[in-house]
Amino acid sequence: MFVRSNLARCAALVVVGALGLAGCRGGGSEAELTTSARDFIEKRDHRAAAIQLKNALAQNPDNVEARVLLGQALIVGNDPAAALVELRKAQDLKAADEQVLPHLARAMLMVGDDAKIIEQFASVRLKDPTASADLLTSVATAHAVRGDVAKAKEVVASALEVKTDYVPALVMQAQLIAAEGKVDEALALTEKALTVQPKDERAGVLRGDLLWRGKKDVAKAAESYRKVLEHNSESIGAHTSLIAMLAQDGKTAESRAQFDTLKKALPNHPETLFYEAQVAFADQNYKLARELTDRLLKAMPENVRVLELAGAAEYRMGQFLAAEAFLGKAIKNNPGQIMSRQLLAQTYLRGGQPSKALDVLAPITQSPKPDGVSLSLAGEAHLQLGDSQKADQAFQLATKAEPDNTRVRTAVAVSQLNRGNPAALAELESIAQGDKSPRADLALVSAKLRQGDFEGSLKAADALERKLPDRAMPLGVRGQVLLHKRDNAGARKAFMAALVKEPGYFPAVASLSALDLAEGKTDDARKRFQDYSKANPGNHQAWLAQAELAARTGAAPSEVTRLTREAVKVNPAEPNARMVLIEQLISSGDAKGAVVAAQEAVGAMPNNMDIAESLGRAQIAAGDGQQAVSTFKKLTGLQSVNPRLQIRLAEAMILARDNAGAETALKRALEVQPGYLPAQRGLVMLATIDKRPQDAVNQARELQKLRPKEAVGFLLEAEAEVSRKNFDAAVPAFRAALQRGKSTDIAMKLHNALLVGGKRTEADRWASEWLKENARDAGFRFYLGDMSMARGENVAAEALYRSVLDIQPANALAMNNIAWLMVKQNKPGALALAEKAVSLLADRAPLLDTLATAQAAEGQVAKAIETQKRALQLEPENPSLRLALARHYLRAGDKAFARAELETLSRLGDKFAAQSEVSSLLKSL
Repeated sequence: MFVRSNLARCAALVVVGALGLAGCRGGGSEAELTTSARDFIEKRDHRAAAIQLKNALAQNPDNVEARVLLGQALIVGNDPAAALVELRKAQDLKAADEQVLPHLARAMLMVGDDAKIIEQFASVRLKDPTASADLLTSVATAHAVRGDVAKAKEVVASALEVKTDYVPALVMQAQLIAAEGKVDEALALTEKALTVQPKDERAGVLRGDLLWRGKKDVAKAAESYRKVLEHNSESIGAHTSLIAMLAQDGKTAESRAQFDTLKKALPNHPETLFYEAQVAFADQNYKLARELTDRLLKAMPENVRVLELAGAAEYRMGQFLAAEAFLGKAIKNNPGQIMSRQLLAQTYLRGGQPSKALDVLAPITQSPKPDGVSLSLAGEAHLQLGDSQKADQAFQLATKAEPDNTRVRTAVAVSQLNRGNPAALAELESIAQGDKSPRADLALVSAKLRQGDFEGSLKAADALERKLPDRAMPLGVRGQVLLHKRDNAGARKAFMAALVKEPGYFPAVASLSALDLAEGKTDDARKRFQDYSKANPGNHQAWLAQAELAARTGAAPSEVTRLTREAVKVNPAEPNARMVLIEQLISSGDAKGAVVAAQEAVGAMPNNMDIAESLGRAQIAAGDGQQAVSTFKKLTGLQSVNPRLQIRLAEAMILARDNAGAETALKRALEVQPGYLPAQRGLVMLATIDKRPQDAVNQARELQKLRPKEAVGFLLEAEAEVSRKNFDAAVPAFRAALQRGKSTDIAMKLHNALLVGGKRTEADRWASEWLKENARDAGFRFYLGDMSMARGENVAAEALYRSVLDIQPANALAMNNIAWLMVKQNKPGALALAEKAVSLLADRAPLLDTLATAQAAEGQVAKAIETQKRALQLEPENPSLRLALARHYLRAGDKAFARAELETLSRLGDKFAAQSEVSSLLKSL
């Protein structure tokens, strides 16, 4: 198709007025003001005309001519909502149909009332030929906008029967013929229109569009657009087409310059705002895109294109309910709007509602000629529903429907690759070679990487760079491939080159920081993000990266939270930043703070399902089961076919002591998605919680039948047996799980089951066998060290922790435990080791506690007190840390301070197990 997306409305959006206000005067009689307004309309000064007409109407509100002229001026001034008000008032004043209906239909087109235009005016015929042709052209446009091309052709032909040389009808007919691929015929009609009216904007713009898109003659197209702009510098159609053509031709700077010219000429024109919103969307500035579409929707609340773009922006921001509302309204206004249906289907797929996606796609996929994109989306929906046969059929039909559509072919190839079809790789390579888009190249890089074919991935990255020579992204992709290849020097070089091309390309900054960190250059890694934040203060990603880096390098939770809050502050509309903050607060133990942050996020983004889910998770963490149940019931009501939300609801119900409800939710998840592992696991765990161990074992064995090669069913059976202290049955189940998936966690559980089951000798023998086969399993060695320390076997424990350091020399927790054991054994060197542990993991209360103990053992009691205070500040509710501080005060002779701490502990009563020591120390004072 060679018709621009907005050509169908060009009859309604034609610009015939300049923006100047020169010559306005507020005085004069009603007749003089009306005459003056006509003069301004002739001069295309619609604003000045509107002022004069409003002054005339102030003198006589019943002036029909002034009402109609004001409606005209407002249409030209791109205020169709206000124009409709004036024109309907003119109707109420009994204005002649010839005088008012053509303008009324045009205003209705502009606000998107296509259905009403057809309903009200399809059978209307006016006496005046020009007025009748004008009205019929608007009706034809309404049919075209709604996708009824046959009817549009019929009506526009009627318009030309009434007035053979009516230029807007000739242009409309040319558009419809162009849509059929008949470019030469369409061009002939535009030439005919230009013969009648050489300066007609619509004909000139359409001529340029046909030359550009149909004949691929960029030079002549540019000449046509510029000729229009010579006659009318405010031609929105000429501006936008020229901008798009220059951009497609790779002339980015010229395209941006033309857009700047448009913004200066028509800063508030709907098409300028719409184009600016499209640019913002393309630049991933979805917040700005929404702000602009909101402005447009105030004037044109039913406009399908604006609703569609608003929905797309909401989808990209994760606001799925808002996206659904906008796209649903667009489809209601125009059921034939294919793009809106595709976007709404993607919204449903993202929200785990594949059945709804199929429903919204049905009018397209069940039509005689469905498009490939819609069919491929239907294929994805069938896959989500677990129907691979229907998915294959949909993908095959998609390829057949649009064999040359690279987007469809790429989607099908990726789907086939993910399902293990090696032939799809050759298809991806073929697509990448013939497609200017980077989509297939990126998929190819990823596929080759998964196969471990680094050279193939680099070759694909080379092709990507040739396609996008001025972009940083191909170099970023090359850097990632080199990282997988363990060529860190080459990767660093690629990322640096990416930043030369685009200094604001954040993925390269993040990758370089990761390399710095891997090389032990923590300060360099941190500085990269800090410098980036200064240069790009509104980028939330840099603050999130700083928070993650702080957490990885042992910063206090309060510092990690501070950095995460900065990410929210600089971009409060970014859902990911808010969700990271909520998760960080949950993981740091501040569940109440997480609930507050989640409530603020819901207030800011009430339609974001992910944010609402985070609120529910925070409520669970805070122990508020009833509120969590309420939250997840609302979510499951909105997304009844999302099994993950049913699992969340079950968790909340268990917390609220509604185990029967939890079981119902888990079974509902399995109805929605048979075999859903989290639901199966949940039923086993629920039976265990309900002290129905045999039911738990039975559920686990059913899971083993469904997944015989996986460890999960056997692990759940073992854990169910442990819950009823049947260790003899648990051990073989743990062994069966371990055979199906080597795991340090399962190995530790097996060893513990042997120990608790009274088989210490067998446990020791098995541990030796495991370490013989898995000599570098530091986690299992650490676990054995903990077991030895718990039994008071300090020498053995120290040896095990030291073996951990042999494998992981920077393991601060192993250092800490060794230091503590050395103090207990009165060995020298504990202080140095404790200091090193704290330097690696700063602001960790247990490590500071060990350091204080080591300092006290070395006679550095004052330092020990200060260190212990720091530990207590980090965990003020930890009574063991307070007791240690009291001991240090006593050692220093500070009885008053010691008494204060001990009396605080005494008030805890049975909540603190070491009350006997507290009482003894108080008596000694």
